Amino acid sequence: MAKKPVKRNRTANRARVAKARTQSTQKPASAGAQPDSRQQEAKQSQSGFDNLKQNLSGKRRAIFEILDDVKRVKPDEWQDPNQVEKMAKNFADKLGLPVPDQRIKQFVNAYKDATKHGPNSSVDEIVNKYGQNVDDKTLKEIKKYVPKSK
Repeated sequence: MAKKPVKRNRTANRARVAKARTQSTQKPASAGAQPDSRQQEAKQSQSGFDNLKQNLSGKRRAIFEILDDVKRVKPDEWQDPNQVEKMAKNFADKLGLPVPDQRIKQFVNAYKDATKHGPNSSVDEIVNKYGQNVDDKTLKEIKKYVPKSK
């Protein structure tokens, strides 16, 4: 024999739902404040390099396509800043990252300065000139990939 559905009183149901809501939203004042402040500190302390890694996560295929494109670029093409600008825009598009034209121009200007003096360019000078938002951790990461000047 099938069971009859239980008929519930609307007011009792509303009271039960309201009680469940207040219990789930009520937190001790000190417990609610700490996670928010920790999240804000984490966002503030997150370096540009960490932000880039986060933006690139899940874009493995596009990264390998870009690396293949870089392999195919002839050495004389690297000397043309206009060609480098086109590649930078193309790479940003492949990665799906919105990069403003002003930022691309800033990159190209930094690229010109970095290549003007050959391998003896100073990372610190270029970052001071063009990288106003580069933090110390990101600067340290950049220096890992730049050969030391003689």
